[in-house]
Amino acid sequence: MAVDYTLPKSELPSPIRVSPFIRFCRWSLLIAGVFYGMKRQSTLAERERLHRIKLREQKIVWDEEQRILANRRTREQLLALAKEINVPIPDDFDKQYPPV
Repeated sequence: MAVDYTLPKSELPSPIRVSPFIRFCRWSLLIAGVFYGMKRQSTLAERERLHRIKLREQKIVWDEEQRILANRRTREQLLALAKEINVPIPDDFDKQYPPV
């Protein structure tokens, strides 16, 4: 008992001849779109390149700020810990952990 799963064949209408003017307009718009896309891509790529350069310069500043904050936090934690457990602060503490 086999089931036939084939779809009935439908006849397609014959293609319509497109006017040369319409074909010219389609191709012209396609080519214009490609050139616009290339120009837009180069503009956006330049803008992104400048943005990345700016971020790279800012990253140096941000990293330095993070380093200073980490050192300050470490110093404060060590001082708080020394006070909490009643340990005297060494004389060279300011050399090892300078106040920022």
